[in-house]
Amino acid sequence: MANNITVHLIRHEKTKANTERKYIGWTDEPILKKVEAEIDLQPGIVYGSDLRRCRETSQCYFPNAEFIASRYLRELHFGDFEMCTYELLQHNETYRAWIDDPLENPIPNGETFFQFKQRVLDGFHKIVNEKKEYTFIVHGGVIRLLLAIYGMKEQTFQQTVANHRTIYTLGWDSVDELIGGARCTLYSEAHITVNENMQKN
Repeated sequence: MANNITVHLIRHEKTKANTERKYIGWTDEPILKKVEAEIDLQPGIVYGSDLRRCRETSQCYFPNAEFIASRYLRELHFGDFEMCTYELLQHNETYRAWIDDPLENPIPNGETFFQFKQRVLDGFHKIVNEKKEYTFIVHGGVIRLLLAIYGMKEQTFQQTVANHRTIYTLGWDSVDELIGGARCTLYSEAHITVNENMQKN
């Protein structure tokens, strides 16, 4: 390993709500399909959210790995917007204000962006604290947050994308750099090839 600390971030497989373009935060939906993945990583431990879609994706991608779940790594709590689509919410003034500036306009009955950020970073730092390689299966919002903070490219959360079936790899020369908030010194993206010809849930 070229870097002393390496982090692989993977988004869970799609759920029904993902395909319907709904905001899915803490709703505990299963993934749509059990798949087999062609993937070079072979971690002994996978870290991720305690929601079902992350655990099930880990079982598909890394069937021999231990999965360690953390509530800290959940997606943003969408509150009143949970399981709604843009089309349903587009004329809601509170929603439009949140879309325009999520940092200043909290979701009713949901998390503020600051709460989400602090929760995820607390969970991330509890896990990533020594020189080794880590693999995470988490949510799109979690990956976008971590890439916005630690990715090589300076960009906002809103500008950052986290696709399904992609491994986002970040590396640092030392743990102190990461804990100190330094951007990674290594970055790469790799596509995950899957076999979908398996029985649905």
